[in-house]
Amino acid sequence: MLGNISDLDLRLLRIFCSIVEAGGFTAAQAKLNTGLPRLSVAVRDLELRLGYSLCRRGNGGFQLTPAGQALYQATQGLLREIEQFREQANALGGPCREALHLGAVDGLLSLPRAPLPAVIGRFRRQWPQTQLHLHTMRPDELEQAVLEDRLQLGLGAFHHQLSGLRYQPLFAEEQNLYCSSHHPLFAITAPSQQQICAAEYAGRGYMTEHQRPQNWRLHQVVSAYSMEAIATLVLSGTYLGYLPTHYARHWVNAGRLRALLPEQLAYHSCFHTITRQGAPLKPGLVRLLDMLIQAAESMEETMRSTTAP
Repeated sequence: MLGNISDLDLRLLRIFCSIVEAGGFTAAQAKLNTGLPRLSVAVRDLELRLGYSLCRRGNGGFQLTPAGQALYQATQGLLREIEQFREQANALGGPCREALHLGAVDGLLSLPRAPLPAVIGRFRRQWPQTQLHLHTMRPDELEQAVLEDRLQLGLGAFHHQLSGLRYQPLFAEEQNLYCSSHHPLFAITAPSQQQICAAEYAGRGYMTEHQRPQNWRLHQVVSAYSMEAIATLVLSGTYLGYLPTHYARHWVNAGRLRALLPEQLAYHSCFHTITRQGAPLKPGLVRLLDMLIQAAESMEETMRSTTAP
């Protein structure tokens, strides 16, 4: 039975809600970036604190008990009330107290006409009373932070869509497979599929790269968790790795990187903004979203005009 609700209780309740929204423990692993044992322990601890069972797992799949379903609904109400209290408490200090926490993936600044810096500049000129806080995170971390309302907006390439989030498409980013000038494949004009698939590959540990050609089974031996980490591994001359074309261009122009068979191996990632469903959007956040959409449309038009014959 719960006594006073502590930070630990709130953390366990948020984990429980995330498991429910993912449809089970297995699906929640990627969403929470946590293994099955830790999720099982969290739910078991919550059940012990409450004194009753919340869910069943077995051949029939993940199922909430009646008490678990009722607790999920009650927790949603509690989290909404916490958010309302936070907004009311902040409002007592006047409009200058309003703050927006934004998150984005790394490696976007080299994107031609990258929308975020220009949008932040415009927003600050129009809404100087609103404080902006910017965080850099992996895509899975952005989704979890927005679900938990630690961020009000996330910007990244999300290769699945979670319930509880709104996804607004913005722009596409080209990805190519690169090797460095120190890699044996650099000197081969047209390496074969067998040669490329035999080379050691640095993959992204936070996602399944299902958009790259699936008939090319790359030999992944190491994982990295940011664009800079991937670039570092590729530039070592030991690994192949996918990088955004704009991000790699500096090293390509310097003769340090080269794209391998771009006609066959390039792919595009769609970038989205994410906000939490069921939460009213503040006027400042609505304006920021509008600015991002406008900036992304302008960027896409510029890119189309520069690549048109």
